[in-house]
Order: sequence, then C-alpha cells, then structure tokens
Amino acid sequence: MKRGLHVLDPAEVPDREWHDRVATLQRAMAAEGVDVALVYADVSRSDDLAYLTNLCLYWNEGVLAIPADGPVTFLTKLSLRVQNWMRRSSTVTEFSSGKNFADLVAKYLLEGPTGTVGLVDAALWPADVAEEIVDAVPGWQVRRLGGLVREQRLVPSAAETELLRAAGRILDDAAAKATVAGSTAGSRVETVERALRGGGFLDLYPLSLSTSDGVTSFAVTGQYRMNWVHTSRVLSDGDWPDALKEALAKAIGAARAGATVGALAEAAAPALAKLPDGAKAEVRWVNQADLSTAGEFRAQDPATVLTGGEAGAVSVEVAFADGGTAAVAETVRVTDGEPEHLTGAHR
Repeated sequence: MKRGLHVLDPAEVPDREWHDRVATLQRAMAAEGVDVALVYADVSRSDDLAYLTNLCLYWNEGVLAIPADGPVTFLTKLSLRVQNWMRRSSTVTEFSSGKNFADLVAKYLLEGPTGTVGLVDAALWPADVAEEIVDAVPGWQVRRLGGLVREQRLVPSAAETELLRAAGRILDDAAAKATVAGSTAGSRVETVERALRGGGFLDLYPLSLSTSDGVTSFAVTGQYRMNWVHTSRVLSDGDWPDALKEALAKAIGAARAGATVGALAEAAAPALAKLPDGAKAEVRWVNQADLSTAGEFRAQDPATVLTGGEAGAVSVEVAFADGGTAAVAETVRVTDGEPEHLTGAHR
C-alpha cells in the first residue's frame, strides 16, 4: 500500500499537459492500428496510470481504457465512495465499477463497433487478468503491445523536470541526514521515512547492503508525484570504497547526450580496476521511468544512447568474491554538456 501526499496542482503540471499526454498516446495507438488501449495498474505498477491521469492507487488495481478518440474511462472494483475522491484528485471524469475486469471491459467495448484492443505493456499484466479479458471480448482482436506510455515518459517535460529537481533536493538532504557518523540501520530508515514522507514522497524503498569487512551501502529509491529518484552511498572511506566513489564520478561525467551506456562503463573502468581481486562490478543506467522496478523491464544494453533531457540513475554495483555487496548511485539529468546532478554532492 502506498502512503504519502497525493497532489493535483495545475501550478505543478498545467491542465493542457494532462490532455497532451493522452493525445500523444492516442496518436501512437493510431500508428499501431489500435482502436482501444487498456493500461493495467496495481499498487506496484501504477506509474503509467498516474502519468496519464494523476490517479493514485493507494491499494487495489484498475484498468484505464483509452479510446482512439475521446475521454478515458477508469475501470475499477472500488466503490463509489472512493471514486468521488478519485474524481477530485485526477483528470478522469468517466468511471465504471464492477466485480471483475472481464465484465467491465466487455461492457465498455459493447458501446462501440468491434475492432482492435491493445494491452499496453502487456508483459506487466497478470496473466489471469489478461486471459479473462480476451475471453470476454469475442469479435475483438486483442494485441499485446509494448510500453507505449513508458516510452512517452523517458524524457520528462519541463514541469516534470522541476518536480524531479524538487525530489532530488529532498532525497539528497534526507540521505545526508540518515548517513551521519554513528547512524544505525534502524535510524537511517527512520530518518528517510520521516524526511521523505514529510516532504511529500508517495512511495519509498530503503535498502542496506554490507560487506565482510563491515562496510555498509545505504540506498533509497523514492517516488515524488509520478516521478522517481534514487541514491546509494557507501558509508566508509578506504581504498576500495574510494575507488567505488571515483568510478561513480567518472561514469556520471560520461552521461552526456549522445553517449552510450557502454561509455559510462568505459569511463568507470580505470577506477574499478582498483577493486579487490575477484570483485565483479556493473555500471548501470536506469531511466527514472523504470526506477520503480529497478530497471527490470528495460534490459541493460551497452548500445543504448542517452537522450538530452532524460533523467535516470547512474549506479555502480559490486559483488565481492566472499559474497558481500556494495553500490553507489545518484540521479542525474542528461544534457549536451555536464550532466545536471539531481541528487548527490554536486547537486
């Protein structure tokens, strides 16, 4: 269950931008030959829904139906009482509720002629939900689509960029307070929970890693509005911790528009050569649109080219021969020159 502040503020994201996000998706649907697109969402996979409508699923699940033309409809098992709150805190005006998605989708599609319905980011759908919908709409062609919405989210708008900057400031300050000398595992989690929840974060995931020589890495991934930021810090100095920090600095410095993900690893390689024998290191780039899943749905391809304006986490993750692990990471925004540090010492 998500816990935190949920905001619909035209001063943060203009009304026109919400309209344009749906319109952009509808143009992509037309190019794919799709008459109606369905976006599934639950608590752990709700970023596309939030991006298109500002709807927040604190719990439960839902399906957003997007026609080729016209307003979207949210199909939900939630009660009318919850729908009233959702109307006030989102851009959705049309709701349909029932006991299962098969009946809800069938009822929605019966209102128009048959055609092609697309399951957006089909790999994220629970198999049973997808199957019951397919069985419920005979006469319709059902297509499994890729991440059409996630593709839109890769390069944030000007409004989203400002929100990412705000998120970075809050996270950086919280991480600095949580990792002071003498902090414990419990106190670090308590500090970031208080600071980030109080600062308006909707969701967060703290994580501690450790090595056999007593070095701790403390990482936090957090959601502010519909955007995500990430940081991970090694809480010791010394030969290999310093090498790890140097590798991260070099990788971040290489994160420029037009550079490949592989170039980040190449920049970090000399510093990583200083790690103990047997250590295996990986340099990763995860766009903020994929941070909620730690990048698990976008393969790490060294040939991927960074685009100006996109934001993401640069991380260096190490597995030592004795089983210990460590990681350092910061969130940056890619530019034609020096990357903009959204978190970290150079923010």
